[in-house]
Amino acid sequence: MENKDLHQSWSEAKEIFRKRKERSEPEFPTGLSFLDNATDGLSKGELWIIAGKSGRGKTSLAVQIANSFAENPEHSILFLSLEMKGWELTTRMFCEMNGVNYTDLKKGFFPVDFEEKDKCFKNYISTIDFEIYEHGYNFNEIVKILTQSYKDKKPDVIFIDFLQLIEWRKSGDERTALDEYIRKLKELANTQNIGIVVVSQLRRLPSGVNYERPPDIIDLKGSGLIEQAADKIILIYGKEEDDKIRYYINLAKNRQGETITEEVIFQGWFYRFKEIEKRY
Repeated sequence: MENKDLHQSWSEAKEIFRKRKERSEPEFPTGLSFLDNATDGLSKGELWIIAGKSGRGKTSLAVQIANSFAENPEHSILFLSLEMKGWELTTRMFCEMNGVNYTDLKKGFFPVDFEEKDKCFKNYISTIDFEIYEHGYNFNEIVKILTQSYKDKKPDVIFIDFLQLIEWRKSGDERTALDEYIRKLKELANTQNIGIVVVSQLRRLPSGVNYERPPDIIDLKGSGLIEQAADKIILIYGKEEDDKIRYYINLAKNRQGETITEEVIFQGWFYRFKEIEKRY
């Protein structure tokens, strides 16, 4: 194990800052300016958590961010889907990029300009390094994927959707399995210099609690180590206001900077989060 003295560490830091200035933008931008301003995008070696209740768009945000990372052809993205099939996630990518209604498409109702959109999408995905695996239920499966499919170059960022679906019965209880899984993911991120984004559920609130309150970090389901290990925690939630649901993204933990909450538009029919244009 190589040990770096303070001079080496400081030289490494200055080199990171120099490269950032040369890029003039985050290396891995989320595509949402308020998140990028607060986080400077994802950095390799970080562990991010995207959490929300069912149906609030946590997978949609993960796919949207993964696609934003992959737009740079030099980036390699690995998406481990523990919930959905690969064709479902790919269709979501297509719908998000083209503003196509997923439900209509799934029923076989193609938009009038589908052939043109299909051609553009196939051209696009042929230029990016984005792989979807329907595995990752335990950490050994992740190691196997990296060993067999990424011999020459490790992925820059790994997405895992979603945490509470991991295999845990062999460990005896879910909490112990989640602790071990998260601990190993954090170790993988640090030792291999890989960014990791994990989608997580929020716990069901106990009776007597104010169900209308926005979610907090303490609502992460299953393990306190999720909060402890994460560099960034993003909470997605909706509030019923004026007879409609308003959606919010809360950067609830930011190890390197400020925490923020922003209202966003969730275009659920094609799985896209959009910023609200502010007028001053």
